[in-house]
Amino acid sequence: MPNSIRYHVAGALCAAIVTAPTPGATQAVTPVEQRIRAHVEANTESAIALLERSVNINSGTMNKAGVEAVGMLFAGELQPLGFRTSWIAMPPVVNRAGHLVAERQPRRRRGRAAPLRILLIGHLDTVFEGEGQQFVRTDSIGTGAGTSDMKGGIVVMVQALKALASVGALDDMHVIVVLTGDEENAGDPMELARDDLIRAARRSDLVLSFEGGSDSTAVVARRGSSDWVLAVTARQYHSSGMFREGAGYGAIYEAARVLTEFRTALAGQPLLSFSPGVIVGGEKVSYDTTMMTGTASGKTNIVPPSAFVHGDLRFITEGQLDSARAVMREIVARNLPGTSSAIHFSKSYYPAMAPTPANYSLVAT
Repeated sequence: MPNSIRYHVAGALCAAIVTAPTPGATQAVTPVEQRIRAHVEANTESAIALLERSVNINSGTMNKAGVEAVGMLFAGELQPLGFRTSWIAMPPVVNRAGHLVAERQPRRRRGRAAPLRILLIGHLDTVFEGEGQQFVRTDSIGTGAGTSDMKGGIVVMVQALKALASVGALDDMHVIVVLTGDEENAGDPMELARDDLIRAARRSDLVLSFEGGSDSTAVVARRGSSDWVLAVTARQYHSSGMFREGAGYGAIYEAARVLTEFRTALAGQPLLSFSPGVIVGGEKVSYDTTMMTGTASGKTNIVPPSAFVHGDLRFITEGQLDSARAVMREIVARNLPGTSSAIHFSKSYYPAMAPTPANYSLVAT
């Protein structure tokens, strides 16, 4: 997603959230809705200031202190609106900062049915670490790590809630907010990393996500995502013996073979994608799968004995995932002479949400 946000778009989206008409119906904007919209417009500069404060906090996923600091910033915005907030720290095994959970109960009114429970979701962490970056405003455009993905979305959420509170509408709503701290690089095991979000979803009647998207498309499905790591070992030999029976082909040629065969065998399958995002190879190689960083050293006159490749695999159904993994395992097993390859697939991953007739029907309406 582009690393910028247009303020007038954010303001319009905020107004649309709180004044959206029923699909297919034509209705005038009510006086209350006009007041909500006016509140949004009157507080544009304060929203931009909040965005700037959040962007200037480095909250790359693995910067735990920064992620929590952004969470505390937004907790401070929600508490005056009547939300009870809590920071849910992750256990050490997950190796992530944690999540912000906030909830506001509705005012009890005798004889009235309980309102729908609305879950608002987003994430505090950013793709880019943002080290040394600062928020920069140029006319109606702001840039900086996380301005669009998705600190800008959280600001829109907060401004919408403030606008509702300004007319008393929030008093009759049951709202739960969950802002995760590891959306860009989820903690493992996923069962622990997503437990709080899942439990909140089970308590809710509907969910609104505030991460930006294209105005020209409607989403009826979501691909799942799984990581894989290819580890290759080979005989170390003087490069003058390359391709000979005693030396073999080396780890880097074997890694290249595997990746090429992945591409030729699987590329073009509908909605399936796979990307080798990081590769290291040479004589001495180290790789950290959590931080996704590695080191490699060697010489140009040796047959390299080691290589690692770390990538992702995105799929639309569990069947497609199983099939792709089976093909990848078969390819890995066909080693070049003098090499040995093994592939590891992450045990916990984001499951796919395949398209359904009901989703297509919803879009059609």
